[in-house]
Amino acid sequence: MTKIAVIGGGTMGATFIRAVTSAGVVAIGDLMVCEVVSERRDWLTNEFLGLAVTSDLAEAVGCSELLYLSVKPQDLSSLNGDSGANSRLLISILAGSTIAEVQASTGAERIVRAMPNTPAQIGRGFTAWTATGGVTSEERALVSRLLDTMGEQLYVVDESAIDKITAVSGSGPAYVFLIIEAMINAAVNIGLRPDDARRMVLQTLSGSAEFARESGEHPAMLKDMVTSPGGTTAAGLRVLEQRGVRSAFIDAVAAAHQRAEELGRQ
Repeated sequence: MTKIAVIGGGTMGATFIRAVTSAGVVAIGDLMVCEVVSERRDWLTNEFLGLAVTSDLAEAVGCSELLYLSVKPQDLSSLNGDSGANSRLLISILAGSTIAEVQASTGAERIVRAMPNTPAQIGRGFTAWTATGGVTSEERALVSRLLDTMGEQLYVVDESAIDKITAVSGSGPAYVFLIIEAMINAAVNIGLRPDDARRMVLQTLSGSAEFARESGEHPAMLKDMVTSPGGTTAAGLRVLEQRGVRSAFIDAVAAAHQRAEELGRQ
């Protein structure tokens, strides 16, 4: 199996380690993580038995064929041409960092830019990715297998699509968490117990999403199935439409997309 170095052992670095090892795609002995924070190194050592952990970037790069970059964008400069990263296959999940920026910093020609989202932490994420022409078909197949372990993944030819997908699936969990919070608050406001409200809201959202997935029907049709003329659902939907909830989501995604593009130009 390809030797992999995870550069940055934060939440998303640990998510990748857990996903690929739990799925059996990568053996723990084929991984090394480079993390500069000593407390985090201790946590990684205790969390993943058998995982090689180091603070030495040169050691991590030297022992690997593939680098999974999960550092902060401002730390990208440490992976300059002298680090040896230029000869490795790179998977970058650096938010807002374009392939051109990663290429300019590292000198690498084989670069994958990927954007996983928060639910990847439980294997239910969505990751969009693209690759430079130097990434071979065999390497693309490997990347696909690795990203599959965190949930669903989608390859896109045009890098600009990553910013669009970031606005939907990358930022999307925050939109959903806002809906969850609001529905719980609304349930408590009409007299339901907070614990009961949280339980029913979470089950309603997850169950509805799974039903939509399994049925394959357009969401408008599913919505109509729940809505009886003159009934409770119709009354609630009328308020949501009057308050512009639909247009607010459209505007929110557009704003997130615009900001993603701005970050990419900085």
